[in-house]
Amino acid sequence: MSNLKNALVKCAFRRSLFNNRQCRQLSYTRSCFNEQQKNFNKIQDFPWLLNKDQPRITKYPYEQATQDWGFLNILPIGLQRAIGKWLGTRVLQLNTGFDNFPDQFLVGASLASRQAISLLSDQLKHPDDKSKRAELQHILGPDLVDRFLKAVPPDVDINIDIPQIYDVNLGDIWITLGNPSAFSLNGHRQYEILRWMTVQIGLQKAKSVDKDEETFQEYRERISRSIMEGVQVGVDVLIDADIIYKANKKDNDDDIVLYDEGRRTLRMRFATPYFSPANKMVSGRDPETGDPINNWNWRLVDIDQLLEKESMDAATSMNSTDEE
Repeated sequence: MSNLKNALVKCAFRRSLFNNRQCRQLSYTRSCFNEQQKNFNKIQDFPWLLNKDQPRITKYPYEQATQDWGFLNILPIGLQRAIGKWLGTRVLQLNTGFDNFPDQFLVGASLASRQAISLLSDQLKHPDDKSKRAELQHILGPDLVDRFLKAVPPDVDINIDIPQIYDVNLGDIWITLGNPSAFSLNGHRQYEILRWMTVQIGLQKAKSVDKDEETFQEYRERISRSIMEGVQVGVDVLIDADIIYKANKKDNDDDIVLYDEGRRTLRMRFATPYFSPANKMVSGRDPETGDPINNWNWRLVDIDQLLEKESMDAATSMNSTDEE
């Protein structure tokens, strides 16, 4: 039980960063699994989606607006998602530049994705190489790196390659506003969490015991103060690409145990650091153009909703345990 709670502390921060992936034809999978059961990781359990696999989250459970903002629920889900995406786009354009997002960002995301997969593949072959791991963590989030490395079978070499990218598109944009401690395990003591679609706000609790005594002006000021305490943005990037996933016996390229090749859509989630206070997202302005200056880098924090699905499952398990 305590281990599950510890996991949820990490998942609380992960949630904001965490759909449709359609597998296309032009794919084939060949596997030669050894049926002998062993007490270590097996290649068939390694968390990489094959081309024939369904998405990990087939229908995303988007959050409905709370009672205070219930009028939003009148709108169709598709329109609500579009509004959330527009809000995220505005946040990023204002803080990274209108010329940067989304066009330059998507170009950079496609290049970074290919580089990240290449570095990850190299790291999987040498899981104990700390220098390679340090290089990889400049691009991939540490939770994602740990998840893959802990699942590496000791008796195989894994190679993942993206030989061709056909198209790159923008998916959902996830916005988290407020003090990062609001989303911790004990954050409910000082904050209430407002969630809607792809937006969540850690809102400072009203000073008065009875919220009905709070005026609308005081409520607006409370929201303004809260959202300036921090910000983090996650962007889903949908990459239409050819993907080769190969596993062979350790140090024997010819002894292939799994081979999967095909064209499908990778769902990559890139995230900013968590800026607290929120104005740290912009370190300055270009004196000539007025464009924002950003002294930070995006990180790839999830691939094909791996961590997001596991976070959702952990939360569901936790809720079930509490009900018992």
